[in-house]
Amino acid sequence: MSKENEIIMKKLSGDFGERLEKLCKDRGISINELSRRIGVSSKTVHTWVGKNGSTPRRPDDLKKLCDFFGVSLEFLVFGEDRSENIEALFSKSEVHTGLYEITIKRVAKKDKGDNQ
Repeated sequence: MSKENEIIMKKLSGDFGERLEKLCKDRGISINELSRRIGVSSKTVHTWVGKNGSTPRRPDDLKKLCDFFGVSLEFLVFGEDRSENIEALFSKSEVHTGLYEITIKRVAKKDKGDNQ
C-alpha cells in the first residue's frame, strides 16, 4: 500500500472510530453492550472505537453496525448521510477485503449500450 493510501486509510479509520463512539454515546450504550447486542467480541469492538479506531474488516460486521444504529454504510464509514441502504451500496460498489483492511469504492454504472 502506498504511503498516500496509508494516510487516507488511517484518516478514514479514525473518523470511523470517532463516529462509532459518538453513536454509542448518543444512544447511551456501552461498548461492551454493543458487542453483546451485535454478536461480536468486546475486544474486537474496542479496536473499532475512538480516535485510533479501525474500520471492521468483515462486511457482515459493518452491516450489523448499520442495522443496529439505523444508519447508512456511507454515514458510518465516510460520514456522508445518504438514504441508500447497505445492500444498495454494495450492489453499486466493489468490496475488496484483505487481511487488514476493507476497501469500498464506487464504480460507475454501465449503460446497457456499452460493449466494453
